[in-house]
Amino acid sequence: MINEPPGWLHLTALSAVAGVILYWASVPHWYVIEMFLVGFFFGIPLWAIWAIRFALAMGRGTARARLTRWLVPVFIVAGLATALAADAPFWLRFTISKPSMEAYARTVTADTPRDFSCRWLGLYRICDAFPYYGWEENTEAIPGSACLIGEEWAIYSNTNFVLLPKGEPEETGDDTYRHLMGHWYGWHGWDQW
Repeated sequence: MINEPPGWLHLTALSAVAGVILYWASVPHWYVIEMFLVGFFFGIPLWAIWAIRFALAMGRGTARARLTRWLVPVFIVAGLATALAADAPFWLRFTISKPSMEAYARTVTADTPRDFSCRWLGLYRICDAFPYYGWEENTEAIPGSACLIGEEWAIYSNTNFVLLPKGEPEETGDDTYRHLMGHWYGWHGWDQW
């Protein structure tokens, strides 16, 4: 067994760890701590098991015959690193969801009542929407703006978007923004820790 390349169980577990990390990187502000913990407690042990088995198989001379099968974990980790470096999980999910979010954002005005029912807008689950007001006292809603509050299934979410047709959102001690494209911003607010 030590001389055999990683089987489907090992590759499935490593792929599942990579999938969870990619999922948590598909929001405007990554879940960095959670991604690190999953990688540290699950990814590194799987990688260490593979490295020990690969070293033993190379020492016995049995790994060369199926070298491409032995290197599948390397390809998984390299693909994960490349996708994270390019921020591909977020851009793919956001690009698919953007048309639905723009269509819904056009329906959000200061006159419409807030609707807390959740709906899927593309690949994001949005559970609240309201116009952007800014943080100064007595400010009025910016026409055409929308704050979309998201909810993720796997973890308490802070997946929020702001569509702001003019100007930039104001950062505070609790609220940070990331310019995405055009008039779209990713918004990370206070997560009640």
